[in-house]
Amino acid sequence: MSAALFIAVSLAASGACVAMAWKHPAQVARATGGDLTALARSLRALPGEARLAELARRSPPESWERRLALEVMSAADPRAKIAAANDLLVELEQRLDAGAGWPRAAARLSALAALLLATLSFLAQAGPSVIALVLVAGAAGAIASAAAGRAGRTAASRKREAVDALVGVALGPLDSVVRAAGAPSASPRRSRRARP
Repeated sequence: MSAALFIAVSLAASGACVAMAWKHPAQVARATGGDLTALARSLRALPGEARLAELARRSPPESWERRLALEVMSAADPRAKIAAANDLLVELEQRLDAGAGWPRAAARLSALAALLLATLSFLAQAGPSVIALVLVAGAAGAIASAAAGRAGRTAASRKREAVDALVGVALGPLDSVVRAAGAPSASPRRSRRARP
């Protein structure tokens, strides 16, 4: 195996790992349709009974928040409305968690591939500069993959906070009706913790 081939394989492996790692932050960004914090802020100014309809109107088609508004509005009674919201919260939580381990796995793969290629380069007597370049490429891939993991965790945390705010505003009047009837509260945080 030539020196150029060792370097090319190392770069390709690192690049593939980085591409795999950055899929998770991109997936988190696509989990909802837009800026939920701004949407929640604008809905707060409306009367409680108009918030769900306005949420449906302002949300992009096929977005999670539009489905939330439509499914809650179509439910028969307040408890069914909260159950529908809880189901959608569980679905969103699964979307945010799916692929969360990819960046960690990609970092490990990049590092291991670099070590393997560096060992093979050493055995093939490709020279210290080739071994160094292979290791640098692997380290860069591992660092970029770890950065993707941090970015994904941060984005998911912010998305959860924004969803909590939106659900609190949109379902706030509904939650008070259920509490007045003597049922336990269905706050967004409690809904998320009740996932299977």
